[in-house]
Amino acid sequence: MVQTHEPQEAAGTDDMSKRSQWLLVAALAVCGLAAPAFIYWAGAGSFGLGFRDTYLTIPMIPAVLLGVVGVWTAVRG
Repeated sequence: MVQTHEPQEAAGTDDMSKRSQWLLVAALAVCGLAAPAFIYWAGAGSFGLGFRDTYLTIPMIPAVLLGVVGVWTAVRG
């Protein structure tokens, strides 16, 4: 006999607290807005980097943060 997934059972389980959920939303918002805003306001020559280097390194900072948040969420859940 094959058992199917019962949505009623899974709907009540919540592994993350409200604070953790808002932390996740804040991290996604910062990552989605921080790199483009920094490049827009600081310009391509910031940190003494060239145009190409700036556009490669600045988005790497939020990408690493998103990776850390993803691992944290996976381990926590």
